[in-house]
Amino acid sequence: MPPHQLITETPTRWGSVQAVVERVIEQEKALSQVLRADKTTRHLVPSWQDMEVLESVNKALTPLKEFTDALSRELRPSVSSLKLVLHLFNNQILQHQDGDTELTTSIKEGILKYLNEKYDDQTTQDLLDIVSLVDPRFKTTYIKEEGG
Repeated sequence: MPPHQLITETPTRWGSVQAVVERVIEQEKALSQVLRADKTTRHLVPSWQDMEVLESVNKALTPLKEFTDALSRELRPSVSSLKLVLHLFNNQILQHQDGDTELTTSIKEGILKYLNEKYDDQTTQDLLDIVSLVDPRFKTTYIKEEGG
């Protein structure tokens, strides 16, 4: 087991919750051993159910962390990428995969619902269409046709 310290969640960093969960999973044996050693903390030892929940959460959040890390390496990320991002989330990154638990699927669906509702109003769609159109990388690729 790697000798890593636990990580603290940072509200301003999108991937910090995933990093915390991933580290707890990685260090489960060490955490359990330390918590069992003290009578006042024995009740905090993660059960197998706790670990299954953490693994489901981690599986849902890991692709998002990887994607946002890649996007943050862009020299000039722009709002014109948002249509592409939403398309990728809806059609690849957050799609149900074999082996997903009900919780993982539910988390993915909740994230998609939130994102799709957030950017669904006509004014926002019009703005995103305009910035996508003027970006030579995208043009009309992610713009819905009238009536569609």
